[in-house]
Amino acid sequence: MTKQPVLQFRLRSPDTSSDEQWQQTFQMIVENPGCCDEVWFSTGIAVPPLEWHRANAERIARGAEQLRNKGIASGLQIQATIGHSDSLSALECMDGKTWGGWTGRGGLECVNCNCPRQPAFLDYIRKMSEYYAAIHPSSVWIDDDLRIAAHSPASPRAKEKEGWIGCWCDTCIAAFNAETKASWTRETLDQAMAPDSALFHQWKAFSERSVLAIAKTIAEVFTKVSPESLLALQNGYCVCDTFTLVLKALHEVSGRPVGSRPGGGAYYDTDPNSQIIKSLREARFRKDMGDPQWISVWTPEIESYPRNYGSRSAQSILVEAFSALMTGMTACSMLVTHTGHEPAELYSRTILKPIADAAPVLKGYAASCEGTLPAGFSSSLPVDPLYAFAHTGVPVLFGIGKSYGELREEEVQRDHCLATSSEVQKWREELDARAGGTVAVLESPFVGLMLPRVTEDGNLKTVALLNLRIDSQGPIVLRLRGLPAGTRQAVWHELRRKPLPLPIRFETERAYVTIPEIGVWNGGYLDFTTQA
Repeated sequence: MTKQPVLQFRLRSPDTSSDEQWQQTFQMIVENPGCCDEVWFSTGIAVPPLEWHRANAERIARGAEQLRNKGIASGLQIQATIGHSDSLSALECMDGKTWGGWTGRGGLECVNCNCPRQPAFLDYIRKMSEYYAAIHPSSVWIDDDLRIAAHSPASPRAKEKEGWIGCWCDTCIAAFNAETKASWTRETLDQAMAPDSALFHQWKAFSERSVLAIAKTIAEVFTKVSPESLLALQNGYCVCDTFTLVLKALHEVSGRPVGSRPGGGAYYDTDPNSQIIKSLREARFRKDMGDPQWISVWTPEIESYPRNYGSRSAQSILVEAFSALMTGMTACSMLVTHTGHEPAELYSRTILKPIADAAPVLKGYAASCEGTLPAGFSSSLPVDPLYAFAHTGVPVLFGIGKSYGELREEEVQRDHCLATSSEVQKWREELDARAGGTVAVLESPFVGLMLPRVTEDGNLKTVALLNLRIDSQGPIVLRLRGLPAGTRQAVWHELRRKPLPLPIRFETERAYVTIPEIGVWNGGYLDFTTQA
């Protein structure tokens, strides 16, 4: 079985609009070995004629072969089904659209988005999928426009909570009437739904089945032609019934585990904390979803926009990726370049090279985390205050993991900015005592995240630390517990630095390791060996 990629590099359709454009992107990748394990090609964001998809699939097939020859997997993004919005779809060719558009509750039609029940549209989706399935991609990621709301301007995102969901075109209203044996018009259904929650939920379920028909059409084609392809969804990270239903449909049609790519926002370096908080919300999403076993790949969106030089730095990309892996994701999906926005040389030097330099740490940590769980204190409180408290270096679970007890609300309200380092140490020791001894405790002043990983039987496998100060920190003393028998040495792996072997100091029933320094806004992990 092929090993699951850890670093995934996402493209847009302009990157393969010609062989010349693709060669620029290909050159960036291959001159930075290790910067990615998989490339996700794109089917575009609009509705071009099917002939365009046939030619695009042929170009992608040539590019995929080049990548495979370099040991890089080739995945696929179905970048548009219903369509994100009129304005976004209009950025590319719409000449293939011959059917009605997505219509909102207010009667406005998104002419560049698609009604999910139009037979011609579903036929288009099936034929388009056949072209791309012939490439036999390693994975197939349907974009998050496969949703029942937020198709602007007909269904503004701001009105979703007011019940502006589903397509209200004549085709959909007629199909709803056939199911319910009713005779609604758009106007009478709108009036009746406002006070009738049962009718609203009936409409919601109908709208979800409309979306599921698209997902099942795609899944059926790829399962028949390319059954080895992982089927997956690029979904938001709010708990959304529709996303769960789509993922489950992909699983049921294929009979195989599927992948989820949660995420949205935090695209700039103006607030680097937001990028870490995004990772923590993705970890919470996995937990809130119930961590279904039929989702085998959890890869967060790590993105910038519009992917110009000023949008985002490589270091922030790496820190977001590392924090995501710390807290429960299994891979990282990066959309951080765009052919034509900046010179390929600039992307290569300032983005892909630093990612390649850090790749051994990211991939090594992902490998070390296989078969383990994060270990720390749990809480149902919102992510933002938990993140503020986690700066104390107390291990906090934002998603799945082995819990050492619930944090109390008054404990989470403790402010590391106002406390002395000795007060922070007292909080750490109090929680450790209440839990009966955790696997790792910081014994030095440190502002940042600390999170151990343990095996099912409780053995300590790794300890990850993330420095959240804009200065280096160290030396940092860690008290360790749960070390496997025979452990003699620790190795510190920091992003963009060489591995550093560290001695373990054993004192009676305690073990200690000292990390000399962690760089500015940087992270790394400890693992352990039996060799001194």
